[in-house]
Amino acid sequence: MAAKKKENPATLKVAGKVHRVYKDKKGDVVVDHAGSAKQNGKYDKIDLTKKAGAKTVKEGVKATKDWHKNNPHKKSGK
Repeated sequence: MAAKKKENPATLKVAGKVHRVYKDKKGDVVVDHAGSAKQNGKYDKIDLTKKAGAKTVKEGVKATKDWHKNNPHKKSGK
């Protein structure tokens, strides 16, 4: 039986913020927003396996980009 290949985490910058997409110990694909929880609020880590059905890191990256494309952040004060 072939051993499972470990996926490398991906780091990307979307909407001006750094996002890290990786598989956790349970095998779920998770996106972690770089920075403090104070800046990012309750959405610091999001399980993309549950939210977007992502099974691979590549699918998680696509889901993150698609979400930000459909939900752009509006700059406050302008």
